[in-house]
Amino acid sequence: MKNPHVAADGFSYELEAIEEWLRMGNDTSPMTNLKLKHTFLTSNHTLRTLIQDWHNKRSLPLP
Repeated sequence: MKNPHVAADGFSYELEAIEEWLRMGNDTSPMTNLKLKHTFLTSNHTLRTLIQDWHNKRSLPLP
């Protein structure tokens, strides 16, 4: 995951993936299948930092 964002269901998704899900006309959570209260996406900076740190500690390039 390179660009994690939180949706209204509280789950984090790769931005491109959740945007595509919404673009396809879905208004439900991919995880719960419940209707999303809104389609605003918020960047998950904490998760992004944790992923970057994990890659750096292992000397792995980010995907």
